[in-house]
Amino acid sequence: MTETLTVAALRDLNLISEDEVNAAVAAFMANPMAPPFVFREGYRLHLAKAVRRHPGANDIVNNGRAGPQMRLPFVRAAILEARPLRE
Repeated sequence: MTETLTVAALRDLNLISEDEVNAAVAAFMANPMAPPFVFREGYRLHLAKAVRRHPGANDIVNNGRAGPQMRLPFVRAAILEARPLRE
């Protein structure tokens, strides 16, 4: 069984660009129920699921008092630590 790499590891291998990570974060911030995000190399990530599975991000996103500037780094961390699937 092969280990699925994180978005951060795929970015370090230049399989996902920093611009794509930024686009995924922006997509979630614009619409938390957005359809799965597809990276250029065919990796697919369900953004809401990635945030929900990240304890810190999930807590902040569901905190009604946390504004976008507070949510942004947590959403980014959740996406970077998520393990996308390859199509």
